[in-house]
Amino acid sequence: MLQGILAALYLFVGLGIFFAPSVTWGAQEEITVVSPLDGAWVTGKDLFLAGFVSGVEVKGVAIQGVSNKASGGVLPVEGGAFGGMISLREGENVISLSAGKLQKKVKVFYGPPQKDKTGPKGYKRFYVHSNPVALDCKECHRLRRGQYDFKKIVPTRANCTTGKCHANMGKAAHVHGPVGAGVCISCHSPHGSFNPMAMERTGQDLCLVCHQAKQAEFNDSVVHQPVKEGCVDCHNPHESPMRFQLRGNGSSVSSLCFNCHAAAVFTKSHRHGPVGAGDCIACHRPHSGKHKKLLIASPEKAELCFQCHQERKNEFSMKNVHKPVNENCNKCHDPHSSDSQFQLHKKSSALCAECHEKLSPAVYSDIKTATFKHAPVDQGKCTECHRAHSSNEKALLKDNTTKMCFTCHDELGDIVTGSKSKHGPVQTGDCMACHKVHGSKYSRLLVRYYPEEFYKEYSPENYDLCFGCHNKEIAKNKFTSTLTNFRDGEYNLHFYHVNMKKGRNCVSCHDAHASSQAKHIRKEVPFGSWSYPITMTKTETGGTCVVGCHAPKTYDRKNPKIKPSR
Repeated sequence: MLQGILAALYLFVGLGIFFAPSVTWGAQEEITVVSPLDGAWVTGKDLFLAGFVSGVEVKGVAIQGVSNKASGGVLPVEGGAFGGMISLREGENVISLSAGKLQKKVKVFYGPPQKDKTGPKGYKRFYVHSNPVALDCKECHRLRRGQYDFKKIVPTRANCTTGKCHANMGKAAHVHGPVGAGVCISCHSPHGSFNPMAMERTGQDLCLVCHQAKQAEFNDSVVHQPVKEGCVDCHNPHESPMRFQLRGNGSSVSSLCFNCHAAAVFTKSHRHGPVGAGDCIACHRPHSGKHKKLLIASPEKAELCFQCHQERKNEFSMKNVHKPVNENCNKCHDPHSSDSQFQLHKKSSALCAECHEKLSPAVYSDIKTATFKHAPVDQGKCTECHRAHSSNEKALLKDNTTKMCFTCHDELGDIVTGSKSKHGPVQTGDCMACHKVHGSKYSRLLVRYYPEEFYKEYSPENYDLCFGCHNKEIAKNKFTSTLTNFRDGEYNLHFYHVNMKKGRNCVSCHDAHASSQAKHIRKEVPFGSWSYPITMTKTETGGTCVVGCHAPKTYDRKNPKIKPSR
C-alpha cells in the first residue's frame, strides 16, 4: 500500500511538468541525480535515490560512499532511469556515482536539527516523504522508444487517502480537485524538494500553476496580506466544509476572517447587515483591489455605501450636505458593528459634539451653560431637528423652522395657522428671534430675559426680550403724543397697564405668537384658575376693549374719555 502511496506522489496530472529536468537524448553525456539534490540536509537515515543517464546507453550505475541494497553496489538502468534505496550515515555523506567514463558526486548531510533548529552550514533542508520504499519508474513514467519520457506521466490514481496515513482526507463537503482526483503530485514533489512538505513550489507560484486566470486578480495596487504570503492562509489546500476550501467553520465567510481579525470588532450589539450575515466580501475583495482596506469601491462620497443603499441616494444629495457624507461615512458610522444604534461610533449626542464643539462653540456654550434646555438636546436627540446626511435647509434642518417647530408644538401651530394677526417673527418663520433652540439661561428658551410672573412691577429691564425689537420708551411717560397709539388723548394706556397696583406684563393683553384680533390681542386672559375673554374693537382714532376683568372701556386719541391727573 505504501508503495502505491509513494507512486501516486510521482504523478503530475494535466500539467506536463515534472520535478526532474527534461532529457534530450543524444545530447550531452551525463548522470543526473533527481533526488536527493546536492547540498541536501535530511533528517531520515533511509532515502530513495533516483536519477537518469542522458546521451549514452548504460546498463547500470555504480554507487559508492553510502550503503545500498543494490547487488554489488550497482543500480540497474532501464530506459535511462535508475533508482534504489540507500542508507546514510550520520554526518556528511558523499555519494559517488559512475557509469563508464561518466562521474557524478552528490553531498548529503544526515542528522537531526541543531538546538536552534538549524542545519549544518552549507546544507539546506531537503523534505522527502516519510518511510520511503523502493519504487519502479514505470509506475509513474511512460517508456517511449526505449527511453523514459520524463515530460509525460502515467495518470495513475494514488491510494494516499485510502491508506493509514491520510484515510480521512477527501471526505469533507468541498474537496480540492487534485485531492478528489487522487493526484497529490499536482502540489507535492514525488522525489522531494527544498520546500516544506515537499511542495513543488511556494506561495502564489504553487496555486497559479493551475489557477492562472486568477493572476490578474492578484495584481491590483492593494493586495491582501495572505495573498502575498500564499493562498493557504485562507484556503485549505486539501478540503474544507466551506466552499472554495476556505478555512472557516462552514457557517459564514466571517468565520474565516476571524482567524486573523479580532471577532470583538464585528460582534457588538448593532451590526452592519453584511457583517451580521457573515458576508465580508459584500464590501471587501478577498484577494486584491484598487481601494484601501480592499474595499470594492471608494468610501468617499458614499460611493461604497451606495453599492447597497442606492434607494437612499436622494437623502445624501440635497442642497446642503453634511461634511462627513462627502468625505467618508465611516466618520460617523462603524462599518462593522457598534454598541450604538445605526452603528454610530458613539451615541448620537456625543458623536455630534465630537466635531461641533469645535465647529459651533457658541452653540455648545449655550448647551453647557443653559439652565433651560430644549428637550431633544437634553435627551441627546439631535436628529429630532437636524437631518444627519443632507437637507435643503440651512444647518441641515429637517424643514423650515415654522413647520419643524410646529411638528412638536402642534397646538401652537394650530393657533398660528388659524390666526389673522401674527407676531412679526412668527410671520417670517423666525422662531429663533425670540428662542434659543438648543438651550438658554432664560425660561422658555428665550434669547433675553422676560418675567415668568403674570404680575410684575414695571421696569424696562424686565421686558428686555420685547424691547430687543420694540421701542423701550413706550411705557416711560404717563402722557405722550408720540410713543404709542394706545392712548386716550395723551394719556399713555401702556403706562397705565404696566404701572397699576398689580402691574401686568405684555402677554396679559398680547399673544406673543398670533391672534385673530388686531395687534395680536389675545382672545382671553388668565386670572387665577379662570380665563376671561378679551374683545378688542379698533377705530380710526382709538378703540373699545371688552374684558372680563373690568367694564368695557373706550379710548380715543382725539376725543379723550378719561381725564387722569397729571
